[in-house]
Amino acid sequence: MQDLKLATIVHALNMWRHYLLGRQFVLMSDHIRLRYLFDQLNLNAKHARWLAMPHEFDFKIRYIKGK
Repeated sequence: MQDLKLATIVHALNMWRHYLLGRQFVLMSDHIRLRYLFDQLNLNAKHARWLAMPHEFDFKIRYIKGK
C-alpha cells in the first residue's frame, strides 16, 4: 500500500512539475506513514530512487483522516 501511494505522489509531481517548481504547497494524504518516509535515513533502493525527485519541490505533507 505504501508503494502505491508513493508512486502516485511521484507521478502527480511529475505531471504538475511546471506548476509546482518554485512554489510552496501542501500535499494532503490519508496515509500517515508517507509523512515519515521522507525523513528516514535507511531506505531500500526503490524508495531511494522514488524519493530523489520529490526533494526538488518545496512542500509539506498533511495527514487527513480517511474513511
